[in-house]
Amino acid sequence: MKNKNPLYVVKGKEVQEASSMLDLLIKKFNLEPLVTVLKNIFNLLLEQVENYAMFLVIKNFLDEILQKLIDLGKKFGLVTA
Repeated sequence: MKNKNPLYVVKGKEVQEASSMLDLLIKKFNLEPLVTVLKNIFNLLLEQVENYAMFLVIKNFLDEILQKLIDLGKKFGLVTA
């Protein structure tokens, strides 16, 4: 189904449609390589989980990163709550 009010990112002569505000920011600031690296790091960390203690270490690490992203979003008015 086609979005009635799509978001677009213009880079020079190229126009890309963004599926959400987050996708728009990622495309606008050319953060796709960073997102790919972070996904690979998270996948590598999750593959290391073999017991509950390791799970807690990784969970705490991911919780810290998520909290920093939420704080950053609040700072720039992207997250309200």
